[in-house]
Amino acid sequence: MAAKRYRTTHVLSFAVTAVALLAAAFSLTGCGGGAGMGNIMQGAGGLFAGSPKIAMGPVVGPPKNVTSQLTQALQTAGAERNLTILPSGSEEAEYTLRGYLLSAAEGSRSRISYVWDVDDAAGKRVTRVSGEEVVAGASSSNPWRGLNSTAMTNIANSTASQLAANLPGGRGGGLAKPTASSSSSSSSSFTGRTAAATGAAGAAAATGAAASSSSRSASAPKPSGVKVGSVSGAPGDGSSSLASALKTKLRSSGVKVVSGGSNVYTVNGTVKLTSAGLSKEKIHIDWRVLEPSGKVKGTVSQENVIPKGSLNGSWGATANAAANAAVPGIKRLVQ
Repeated sequence: MAAKRYRTTHVLSFAVTAVALLAAAFSLTGCGGGAGMGNIMQGAGGLFAGSPKIAMGPVVGPPKNVTSQLTQALQTAGAERNLTILPSGSEEAEYTLRGYLLSAAEGSRSRISYVWDVDDAAGKRVTRVSGEEVVAGASSSNPWRGLNSTAMTNIANSTASQLAANLPGGRGGGLAKPTASSSSSSSSSFTGRTAAATGAAGAAAATGAAASSSSRSASAPKPSGVKVGSVSGAPGDGSSSLASALKTKLRSSGVKVVSGGSNVYTVNGTVKLTSAGLSKEKIHIDWRVLEPSGKVKGTVSQENVIPKGSLNGSWGATANAAANAAVPGIKRLVQ
């Protein structure tokens, strides 16, 4: 099976407080939770008395236009199930919805995997829902291209149905039947195994079905851990800071990080900077996950535009935020 590439454009949502320009450049709200999204959803609150009020949080992965369209679809699907979807940061919200989406091109199709976490006002997660959508019309250069309005409606309906079933006050929690133009599955669990391993199609997306382990023989022993290898091309202290931060973030997410061994996954990082104008530059990070044999399992990519030269010194909290944003995709490849 060919290695799969996950394009997580806008995923470099680095919450950096030390440098104001970086904070603006890497803000997660820039991925779809900012003023534009507020305009889309203005007036949503208060329409459904007694319904759970959910503020949109960051959506990691898709381009901004996809996030905006998906937000509209979620608002509509939520209203049909007595869920009030509010703009990011709404004070009246009881919950916050955070999304993680991956898109992997598979020939002429794309597999969209999604996970949604719902946190309460104290920041504690109260539920997690997930699913996947397979759509036609993708390309290796743009796996999001096939995500049309029908597919977004399917994702929104599946997500809203699961949320309605898991949150007090929601109604109509039964999963909506997907349209014939695409295939859809969902799951409210996050087991860390692929559908091929569990025999449950609904578990595919939440566990990283796009990072299927079918390339590994069923008789082969499962890799015993993940080794963080080299990070090349980063300015300043980025190479060492990124590697160290990724180890820490993987461990805190439950991934077993090892210093060596023959039967382990290896994650190597490559950073590339290109000019994006007089005062800006584009940063692109590829995290390549290798099988124990050395074969590429898949790649998680991050990209954003930053002030020129802003990462020439110490990366500090920026490295932590970059690593934290990469972990969901890496976990789907190694679990």
